[in-house]
Amino acid sequence: MAVSTGDSLTRAGNLPDALPVLYQEIMEDSCDPWLLYRFAWVCNRMEKPADALEPALAAWRIEPDNQWYLAEYIRALKNLEMYDELIGCGGSIRGGGVCCYYLAVAERELGICPSPSFEYLHAASSAQDDSAAADACLWLALLLGNEVDAESLIVLVETAVTLQPYEDFYRCILAEKLAENGETERSREQLHLLRLEGSTGYSYWQACASLAEAEMDTDRRLWALRRARSLRICPESNRNLGWTLYFAGRDALRDGDILLSAERLQEAVGLGDSSEIYVHKADSLMELIHEFENSVPCSY
Repeated sequence: MAVSTGDSLTRAGNLPDALPVLYQEIMEDSCDPWLLYRFAWVCNRMEKPADALEPALAAWRIEPDNQWYLAEYIRALKNLEMYDELIGCGGSIRGGGVCCYYLAVAERELGICPSPSFEYLHAASSAQDDSAAADACLWLALLLGNEVDAESLIVLVETAVTLQPYEDFYRCILAEKLAENGETERSREQLHLLRLEGSTGYSYWQACASLAEAEMDTDRRLWALRRARSLRICPESNRNLGWTLYFAGRDALRDGDILLSAERLQEAVGLGDSSEIYVHKADSLMELIHEFENSVPCSY
């Protein structure tokens, strides 16, 4: 299958530029399920779930057995809080992958207790199939994020890594959870293993940023978040970097380093529009810096 221009931009992480190109491509060929899926995938990560809905549904209808196409459709439903419609897709979901996770989220939001999907994931977490068990452990950890202690979550993700040691995403999540729990040396070990395997994707750099945050190393955290953003330009990566730049700029200003503060705040402002809170806050601090600089009398 030939790679389209829009798909190439998506693979390069340039989602803002990929979006209009993919849109034009599906206008020219609205029966290509892969193009429809890729457009929906980008829309969801650009936080445009309403735009993702129809193309994802169209892709899934063309290939109803493709769970990845279904996943983008129900991801859009979840982000739009269309939980009843999401529940209606339950009969088409197979296994305990991301679709089952989204279904469990919807069941919980609708107050369905016990949640059939949660119960399924719980049972699958001890299944004989290592792949299915690992997947279930990971999704359970994400579902239980605010309900159980950090050690229990780490055990779940560690189990997923043990069962599927070559699944980089699982190991990235483990490194992140360990860092968040203050277990920096163990987090560093997981990242070292990923580095040795040559896995330095978006999730890897996000985990590196979490470790740097746990170690209170702002410069290294900024570096990791810039690397993550270079691999996927989207609102999430902009926001993660933008907030870190804002706090770093604010701290530099408190320390009296106006030049460094202005540099970091200006970078933050350039990452988003005025609807983003971090942009508004960074811009306000920039104005204070300009007022201060203009109020200082020149000496000749």
